Amino acid sequence: MMTLIARDRAKRASACASAAAALWAAASGAAHAETLRIAVAADPGYLDPAYWGSSSEQLLIDNLYPRLAKHVPGDSWKAELDAAKSVDLSDPQHIAFELKPGIMWSGGYGELTAEDVEYSFERHLDPGLESGVATEFTLLEDVEVTGKYTGIIHLSAPSPAFWSATLSYTSGAIISKAAAEASDGYFEATPVATAGPYRFKSHEPGQAFMLEKDPDWTGTAAEFDEVAIIPIPDDNAAKVAFDAGEIDFTYAASALEYDSWSKSTGNTELRASLDPLWLGISETYEGLSDIRVRQAIQKAVDVPTILAAISNGRADHATGIVAPGLLGYRDMAPMQRDVDAARALIAEAGAEGTVLRLDFVNTANRATIAQIIQANLAEIGLIVELNGQDEGSFWSVDEARAADLQLHVKSWTGNPDGIYTMQYFTSDQVGVWNWEGLSNPDYDALVETARRSTDDAERGRLYKQMQEMMETSGDFLFLTNEPLTILWNDKIVPATLPDGRPVFAGFKKAAS
Repeated sequence: MMTLIARDRAKRASACASAAAALWAAASGAAHAETLRIAVAADPGYLDPAYWGSSSEQLLIDNLYPRLAKHVPGDSWKAELDAAKSVDLSDPQHIAFELKPGIMWSGGYGELTAEDVEYSFERHLDPGLESGVATEFTLLEDVEVTGKYTGIIHLSAPSPAFWSATLSYTSGAIISKAAAEASDGYFEATPVATAGPYRFKSHEPGQAFMLEKDPDWTGTAAEFDEVAIIPIPDDNAAKVAFDAGEIDFTYAASALEYDSWSKSTGNTELRASLDPLWLGISETYEGLSDIRVRQAIQKAVDVPTILAAISNGRADHATGIVAPGLLGYRDMAPMQRDVDAARALIAEAGAEGTVLRLDFVNTANRATIAQIIQANLAEIGLIVELNGQDEGSFWSVDEARAADLQLHVKSWTGNPDGIYTMQYFTSDQVGVWNWEGLSNPDYDALVETARRSTDDAERGRLYKQMQEMMETSGDFLFLTNEPLTILWNDKIVPATLPDGRPVFAGFKKAAS
């Protein structure tokens, strides 16, 4: 089950929501020309890479902690060396690396060394840590430190995916061993030590999450003195703040905002996203245990209408978890609506009048999706009760909630390697991240095979097969890979990943 860390999100999210206006006001009042102001959807909670869950947490972890390699700003997904001076991938079972010398941790915790890499990765193997991303380190045996800056990452099997889906992504963040041990191996929203162009400055109730230039950073200097991360949960409120000159950059996980935002005095772009959005149908719930009911729900939902409502038709109907253009994308016609077949399945299962709860994060976008699903399922005799929640409550799963998961609309952060998402739907993840309850030994075996495959063609085939199994289980209705709308003013030149997520250190001041 998820740890108390996940359960604490609900309590913290309530406080964050009530303080959102104060955070916004405080940040705008403190802003000046040397501060880059970026709006995010939620206040970050856990900035320990072992426990990250929300997009805001991912954004800050990605921008504050080093990795051996990171994806860089641009129009295509490209990972370049970050803390590593060199990495030898010729043997995907034993990955040798050498770090750049002179990378200093903030807070006086010294230089980044191979012991930090060893500690950062091996800690996920400790059951007592209850790492939320431990499954990504399944193949890790140990990290052998061979020198101050050198080491070898030993895996139990060759795995190119371990490099592309884990070490080059958020969970591959490197933390300071000394700083973590000084905090008893655990920390929440206040990073103890970071290494990069910006470091943590402050985060108090009623204040924005503030970063400042790190004077000990020896790489390319940041352009701005400070970065203010301002939680504004509502996209319309973020647009109001932008128009009032109180933020410089914002983004929305939706294409619907593009039309209205493009009429702004700022600059607007629509970016393709890797983030899958789907309707989860939990087979562990008694009312959904009959596959005929789950398949009826798949057939009844009008996905094109949903996409028209949330994106003005700009979002494509997904065929799986993997986004178009990536290894393993299912280039085929998506599942089509068939209300008559759905009604027949409900009648065959004797499920008319079944009452189901649909959970979703209570934003305008998700509420629209939920209302359409509610109306669609009423057509086949199912009664859907809508349960919009704040982000913290939605993502919190304890034993009681895990046993009562029913229907849920959700989106995950995507990764250029499809195994990243699909590895979280194995049997051992049921009730943790696998809310759908998919428990199929054949699927589990495919995940393990894909992790170990060194042949891209084989991995692509396996990824497609896994997505087919997800769909035929009746547990998933794939909706789209949500486009992302970004908005920025003329005072800055933004730096973003291909999907629009900001890379703070790359932002520049616009030429006057």
